[in-house]
Amino acid sequence: MAGSTQDPRISDGDILSEKHIVEENVIHSPPSELDQPGIVQDWDSGEETSVKRKIDFILIPTLALAFFSLQMDRGNISAVLTSTITKDLNITTNQINIGTQLLSAGIVLSEIPSNIIMQRLGPRVWLSGQLFAWGLVATFQAFVQSYPAYLVTRILLGFCEGGFIPGALYYLSTWYKKDETSLRTSLFFYGQMFASATSSLISAGLLRLSGSHGLEGWRWIFLVEGLLTLLIGIVFTLLVPPNVGDGRPLISFGRWSYFTERESHIMRNRVLLDDPRKAKGHIQISRSDIWKTLKQPRIMQHVFLTLVSMSGFQGLTQYTPSLIKSLGFSAIRANALASVPVYCSIVWLTILSVGSILNVGWLSVYCRTPQERSVAMALVVMAANCAGISGSQIFRTSDAPKYVHGLTAICAIAGASWALAAIICVLYYIRRHKEIPGPSTKPETVA
Repeated sequence: MAGSTQDPRISDGDILSEKHIVEENVIHSPPSELDQPGIVQDWDSGEETSVKRKIDFILIPTLALAFFSLQMDRGNISAVLTSTITKDLNITTNQINIGTQLLSAGIVLSEIPSNIIMQRLGPRVWLSGQLFAWGLVATFQAFVQSYPAYLVTRILLGFCEGGFIPGALYYLSTWYKKDETSLRTSLFFYGQMFASATSSLISAGLLRLSGSHGLEGWRWIFLVEGLLTLLIGIVFTLLVPPNVGDGRPLISFGRWSYFTERESHIMRNRVLLDDPRKAKGHIQISRSDIWKTLKQPRIMQHVFLTLVSMSGFQGLTQYTPSLIKSLGFSAIRANALASVPVYCSIVWLTILSVGSILNVGWLSVYCRTPQERSVAMALVVMAANCAGISGSQIFRTSDAPKYVHGLTAICAIAGASWALAAIICVLYYIRRHKEIPGPSTKPETVA
C-alpha cells in the first residue's frame, strides 16, 4: 500500500504468524463468525486441552480400529501358513511368497492414486469405501480353489488397501497442530501392533474349527476375519467425523454433533493459527507436487530407512508362527506364542517408542505443505510395501526348517537399520544445533 513502510527483515509470512490472522472467508465457520475480520485466539489453554482430549477420545480409537482390520487381513497369511493351505492348493511356500509380493505390489501401485482420489471425495467417503472393499476381498479368500485364484485375491487385496495408511495419517494431521502429530501417529500405530498380536490369538482359536462344515482351518481364518472387517467398516463409517471441527457422524443424520459450536470453533481455528495452509481444506495434488517431494533429500532419507528396516520386519512377521511350529509346537500353540513378541513390542513402544513410528512422525512434522505431507506419507508406505516384496523372499522352502540363511539376513538388515536410524538422528541434531529455520518459519499467505 502506498505510503506504508515495513521493516525489510520481516516477511509477510512472519506478520501473519505473529498476529495469528487468517482470512475468514476460507474457513467453514459458524455464521455468527462471518462478520469477524480474522481469526484470533479467543480461548485459554484449559479449553484447548479439553478439546484435544475430546478429539483424541473420538478420533484415535476410530482410526486405530480401522488400522486393526487392515493389519489383520494383511497379516493373517502368517497364521494360514501353519494350516493346510499349501497341501489343499498344491502349492509351496515359495508360491505363497509370490502372493505376498503381489499384495505389496498392489499397495505400492495404488498408494498415490488413492490419496489423490481421497482429496476429491473426502476422507470419510474414501476411507470407508476402502474398508468395505478390502473386507469383501479378504472374506472371499476363504473360497479360493486354485493357485491362480489365490494370486488374484492377494493383488486385489493390495489394490483395495493401498493408500489407506497415508490417507488416514493425512486426515489425522488436519485435526492437530504440528507439535501434536507425532504422539497421535504413535497412538494410531497401536492399532497395527494390537492387530498383529491379537489376530494370532484369534487365528489360534479359529484353527480349532478345521473340518467344521467342510472348511479347513485356513478358510475359517479368512472367512471370520474378513467378516469382522466388514463389521468394523460399518462402525467406522457410522462414527468417523467428516472433517476437522465437523462433529456430525453419519449415524447422527445431521441431528447432533460430537462437539459444541464453541468446541468446533476452537478446533478449526487453533490448527489454522498453527498452520494457515490447512484452511485450504481438500487439496489438489499435481504431478509437480509429486516430483518436488521426490527431490527432497530430507524426505527420501525417511523413505530409504523404511525400505531397509521393513524388509526384515515383513519377512520375519510372515514366518514367525511357522518358525515356532518348526520347533515342535502344534499349529494352534504356535500362533498363540507368535503374539508374545508383538505384545513385548507394544511395551517397548510405550516406554521408548518405535523407530519406524518416529520416522513417520518426524516426517509429517517437517513437511512444508499439505501436498508434500500427503505425498510423503504415501511414499513411506510405498517403501514399506516395496520392502515386503523383497522381504517375503527371505525365507525360502530350501532353507527350511531352521532357516539359517533367512535369519542371518534378518540380523544383517536389523544392523543396517539401526545404523541408518542413528545417522538420521545425528543429521537432525546437527540441523537443530545450527538453528536452521524450520518449515513453519515462513508460512504461505492464505487466500
